[in-house]
Amino acid sequence: MTLGDQAGSEDDRLIAAISPERFRPFLCECDGDRNRALRLYAWDSEVARALQSPLRDLEVSLRNRLHRQLAGRHGQEAWWDVPKARPNYKGQDMLDRAMETLENRRPRRPFGPCDVVAQLPFGFWVGLLGRGGRDNYEMKYWNSSLRHVFREHRGGRSDLYEKFQFMLTLRNRIAHHESVFQRHLERDLKTALVLLRYVSPEMADRHEKYGQVPEVLARREAVLSGREPLRL
Repeated sequence: MTLGDQAGSEDDRLIAAISPERFRPFLCECDGDRNRALRLYAWDSEVARALQSPLRDLEVSLRNRLHRQLAGRHGQEAWWDVPKARPNYKGQDMLDRAMETLENRRPRRPFGPCDVVAQLPFGFWVGLLGRGGRDNYEMKYWNSSLRHVFREHRGGRSDLYEKFQFMLTLRNRIAHHESVFQRHLERDLKTALVLLRYVSPEMADRHEKYGQVPEVLARREAVLSGREPLRL
């Protein structure tokens, strides 16, 4: 067996492990060059890992700021129990599932509003910035309270919500191990840092100083060409 045959066999096994269906977009991006596509697959994982850091801090900072704002507005930590502050059916379903998860923990132990806040998904908090359907979140949450969190934002609520939706989609793609290489990742990073600055300027400063995403983005072509090593 030649060295080329051995390499080809290894590529075959790698693609089988990934699955041909999952690998196809990478192969198409690289015009059928399997070696380059395998390198793109590795780089995609690297950049997804790097993006997890600002997205994690954006999610945590957002939920804490919105929770504090609404708890202060309604005078209690479990602000969702105040009749006029209850979310719509989608939000209530997320609350119910969060509390069910906490109730079913083993060993069983008491939990409070802070535990519920930590258990709620990113989509719950982003949803509070949306329209809310018949529940009219514009009046219930935005005008009465949440707009004060985003004093530096120069657009309206809908523009802010759209940006957070982009971040939610990116976060979910990464969480479900879907590819991100086809996105405008430089723009995604810029959006994440702008939103993070609204809810935690200190955390935004930290990411702008120490974040790894720009360096990983700059590595793409060198990784695909083989000039720089893979990072798994």
